[in-house]
Amino acid sequence: MTIFMEYPIIFMGYSISDTNIQKIIKAIVNCLDEEQLKILEDRFIFVEYKPEMVGAEVSSYTIMIDGRTLTMKKIQLENFKLLYCALQGKKTKLPVKLLRRFKQELYNYTITSVPTSNLRVAAIDDSRVADEELVMAIGKVSDLGLKGLSGIDSNEWYKNIILEDLEFSADELLEYAFPKLIKQNSGKLPVNKYLAKAEGTYPDCEELAKKQDFEYLISKSIRQNRKCLGGYISVKQIWQQEKKSLEKATRLISHLTEEQMNVKELEDVLFEIFEDNANVLQDSGNARTHIRRLINLYDYLKWGK
Repeated sequence: MTIFMEYPIIFMGYSISDTNIQKIIKAIVNCLDEEQLKILEDRFIFVEYKPEMVGAEVSSYTIMIDGRTLTMKKIQLENFKLLYCALQGKKTKLPVKLLRRFKQELYNYTITSVPTSNLRVAAIDDSRVADEELVMAIGKVSDLGLKGLSGIDSNEWYKNIILEDLEFSADELLEYAFPKLIKQNSGKLPVNKYLAKAEGTYPDCEELAKKQDFEYLISKSIRQNRKCLGGYISVKQIWQQEKKSLEKATRLISHLTEEQMNVKELEDVLFEIFEDNANVLQDSGNARTHIRRLINLYDYLKWGK
């Protein structure tokens, strides 16, 4: 019934009085209300062979089925080639319902801020693309590209160091996302974790990692103001006492020396911060700056040092 209501149906090669055709029409009429039967008028087409007729004639045709009226289009002709040529010249149209589905799956993807690896730019018959992946092939496609990775912002790059919530591999991130992000972040970006997990070689990233040691990652003002720590000497101690103020706790932790900063304690604090607010880096304010600095230090201490 869905097919009959959404697509044109053409009966040809049978008489309308044929017993089987009558059964089909009766089944249709019994399933539809009057409004649906009205919609069916323009979609129900019966082709009737008429010997010695010149050209073709299209008209309305009404029959009674169990006391109910069914109106359809009737085409009478002697040469079926006329119909075949007409059908051949009709271009395929995408149903509105299908276009809406594409809008939901593709358009909504483009306006979301959450990156995903499920959108691939590839040929539709590329064997590397799984059935569940959304493929977009426009024009000639020669390789499985991941240019969508360039849409990742620095906050997502930083957060992934802690949560590993991006679906891309370290190689994909370093090859496609890094070139854009390093330009946007004043030449400072945590890369040690990605380099440790990558299978390829990335000279620019490796060169950046070499110069980003502990002293490089903290500011001159931090070196000069470590007296603000008071009696604090560890990450755990500061966090336990000052965690009610995220800005103050993260600022104080960033003032610890390299010897005082235990990487496991720092890891636990960063995990807790993101567990409480996964979008903490989207917030404006000094806490965001301190957290990013701590992620840089964590990346160096755990994977770079």
